[in-house]
Amino acid sequence: MKGGVKERYWPGTLMSLGIFVGLGSVLTVVPWTLVDPAELFRFFLLLCFVGTVPPYMVSGWRFGMERLEWFLFNVLAVGPLLTSALLWLNFLAHGPVTTTDHVVDEVEEVAGVLYYRFKDGFLDEYTLARSIYRDRYPIVGNAVHVSTADGLFGVPVVVRKEPFVLSR
Repeated sequence: MKGGVKERYWPGTLMSLGIFVGLGSVLTVVPWTLVDPAELFRFFLLLCFVGTVPPYMVSGWRFGMERLEWFLFNVLAVGPLLTSALLWLNFLAHGPVTTTDHVVDEVEEVAGVLYYRFKDGFLDEYTLARSIYRDRYPIVGNAVHVSTADGLFGVPVVVRKEPFVLSR
């Protein structure tokens, strides 16, 4: 390698952006996506390490990065940014919405977040999809409108959740 590697700032900027965009997506779009967390994590890891498959001389060196910087760039920028972009595309470009009503059996509060448990077992395997941050009135025995749709990539998403009081 003649001349070595030049100092560049754009990889560090993208790595910082990747961290913040990834964290923002974990707090927003991940709970709305009905996918097994372990499967989502495996997909995220695949996107983090797919850039390290081509030889360094073909990929990282041509972009002017050191070996460690190329590895960190893939883990901190490519993986989080691609995963977030695909999750947001899946959520925003969803198909027709289906709304169903589900009676709330119990509400559990953990660290300021409320988790509904529905009587019919709806969304039992998706804990994050049953969480909500804002309802502070007694909802047990009442119901929630849950709107779901198939996302762009076929992964179902929760489009909207609206609590309402059942008429007695």
